[in-house]
Amino acid sequence: MRTPRRRYLTLMAALLLAPTVAPGLANANGPFVPPGQETVNRSSMLSAEQISAELRSLAARSKGALRVEEIGRSGQGRPLEVAYIGTGSTRVWIQGRIHGNEPYGAEASLDFLKTLVSGGKHARDVLKEISFAIIPLYNPDGSEAFRRQDSINNIDLNRDWGVDRRMFDQLNAVRVSLGQAPLPERNFTNYTRHRAVESQAFWYAWANFKPHHMIDLHHQGTYYVGDTDEMTTFSVGISLDPGMLTTDQWNTVRRMGVVAADAAGKSGVVNVTRYPYINIPEGVTSASMLNGPGPQGEYANWRSNAMFFESRGGIGQKSSGYIIKQNVNGLWAIIDAMSDRSLASVDADRWSNIPPRGAAITTCDKFPNQCDF
Repeated sequence: MRTPRRRYLTLMAALLLAPTVAPGLANANGPFVPPGQETVNRSSMLSAEQISAELRSLAARSKGALRVEEIGRSGQGRPLEVAYIGTGSTRVWIQGRIHGNEPYGAEASLDFLKTLVSGGKHARDVLKEISFAIIPLYNPDGSEAFRRQDSINNIDLNRDWGVDRRMFDQLNAVRVSLGQAPLPERNFTNYTRHRAVESQAFWYAWANFKPHHMIDLHHQGTYYVGDTDEMTTFSVGISLDPGMLTTDQWNTVRRMGVVAADAAGKSGVVNVTRYPYINIPEGVTSASMLNGPGPQGEYANWRSNAMFFESRGGIGQKSSGYIIKQNVNGLWAIIDAMSDRSLASVDADRWSNIPPRGAAITTCDKFPNQCDF
């Protein structure tokens, strides 16, 4: 039974005395970094070169089943690669590490891909039903620098897909319905339109593949589970207000989240929560759900069903195994539900029963064993 989260006088005092940007505070630029550990230990994280080599090795072992395509080059000249596998009519897009300092989406994607390449009965059955486009490393330059943004434009690649007038007006309609002020016209001119070469290359790959479903793998800071003393290790999220989605989309993405939460939560070390409400139409998963425009203003005339995973911060070597595993378990649960056609029977309203993500954990005092860089 979960108990109300206790307030600690020592913690509050520390927060009151903390500088404006204190070491260890959860922030918008990536996972939680424990106090005194500003230099991140990256020994458990694959480099861009290692990820590319692993993809090529898997393709060689797959006897032609896996095709790795270089769809372009990053701002600093690194390959942008997509792994294609499967012959099924349902198309699924999985991407990791769009934020360069959120590493284990790459490792989870490769772990998932290794099982698909293994040739076992489970993999063969899935590949008859589903075709995959898997991007372990969306932002290779940011990953090598271990920074959220790309390294040429210094922009968040997950805010760099196209938004048109239709989407802007739809967003404002939602804001008004929620009692919020509409965005001023000047905000529309500031919306992004594929400024980075990475955004351009991956939008065209998405438009060509036309995935029915998308799953985006992220890290967040370190947070409590609702109003409890437990730490969130895994969150499921949807990047748009339901008012911007069709009824079928809203139901489908919630079902995907419920299935992933159920699967990840079966492990004793995993505490699953629901990511807080957001509404970012310029994000990759959002624009894919809204048929957002491409780099030249063109349209794919396609809407994907997209959601995302968020693993906890404190991403050290000791915790990397279960952080990767919870993502892989979530991926397989969704894929199996699609493959055996049970996804449509999942109760989408169970989405609201997933515990909400709580307040940020800003010190290692509460969970000293989790601060394991």
